[in-house]
Amino acid sequence: MRKMRLTIAVAAFAALAYSGYAQSQEGPILIGSSIPLTGGVSTFGQHSRWGSELAIAEANAKGGVLGRKIEMDFQDNRCNPAEAVKSVTQMLSEKKYVAIFDGLCSSAALAIMPLVERAGVPFVVANASATSIAERSGVGGNKWTFKVNPTDASMLDALIAWLDKDGKANNIAFLGEDTDFGRAGSTGLENALKKRNLKLATVDFYQKGTADFTPVFTKIKAKKPALLALYAIDADFQNAMRQWYTLGGGVPLTGRVLVDQVPKEIMDSGFLDGTTSVQPYDPSVDTPGNKAFVEAFRKLHNVPPILVSFESYEATKVLIDAIRRAGKADPAAIRDALTTTKMPSLLGTTIEFDDHNLAHNNAIILSIKGGKVVVVGMSKT
Repeated sequence: MRKMRLTIAVAAFAALAYSGYAQSQEGPILIGSSIPLTGGVSTFGQHSRWGSELAIAEANAKGGVLGRKIEMDFQDNRCNPAEAVKSVTQMLSEKKYVAIFDGLCSSAALAIMPLVERAGVPFVVANASATSIAERSGVGGNKWTFKVNPTDASMLDALIAWLDKDGKANNIAFLGEDTDFGRAGSTGLENALKKRNLKLATVDFYQKGTADFTPVFTKIKAKKPALLALYAIDADFQNAMRQWYTLGGGVPLTGRVLVDQVPKEIMDSGFLDGTTSVQPYDPSVDTPGNKAFVEAFRKLHNVPPILVSFESYEATKVLIDAIRRAGKADPAAIRDALTTTKMPSLLGTTIEFDDHNLAHNNAIILSIKGGKVVVVGMSKT
């Protein structure tokens, strides 16, 4: 009798554990998103949210997916791995989200990966660029993580190839934030240069929130590099740009320079002319799909999209497409559908995942000329 009661109890517990996803078959299909809504990179978090919301609004305007509306629940991770773990752990415990989205910052995405693997819920990375995310995904071990945007390594290889053909890759200094993002930047550049029997002239890192860049800028300028590869984002980037301007620059910038975030007065002055940057996106890309996206985004927010807006928009569309092809709001079925993705990109290529669950879109090569940002080329990553 005791054994029968135990069997019944186990069965009841199993039914209760499953009921979360069973209940999710009614009402909206829920996606959980962990992104920085407050803190130093909240601007990027806002653009990520706007991009995803636009993709979801477009899908819902056409009747949703599987006859149901799509909803995304946004939770704040402050670009902090511990906060990302906290927010995603809570979402996974509720057992009602069919997928987890983005993380945005590389350190946050890397912290989320073991959680979704244990839970058996797909994780779609839209913005985090650390090469290690793809290295650990698919055949790398984590079959639940899918990276839609290029890695630092693939983008930087495209950039170095571009610079090398003009003989500009042989004396590059590096400065980046001391995070997974910055470290991945230096490693990606070193590997791309090594292929061409070259190496970085100097490598320096700074702590996030650094107030005074003068010492490190002075040190770098004394080495007289031909280019300075900069890996900084949001408030740090703005601060670094203004101090670089005050110091008179003197060395053209390259790397992942956020040309759309340069203070207007500095851009208009022509101070940064000669800067080259590789990015996953630029709003001036001349394809019909991108023109429609830019127009819709501007109409909603009165500003153009940035790379984060685009990446979240397109990655959300990839996830929605997988839910549709899965035929049911089931995490395992959605994961299987993601592996067979073949969807047109706004950048003119087809989004497909390789055996590391990494998509290979175009990289955009940008330059600043006459105080204006121009697209000088595109190359598939």
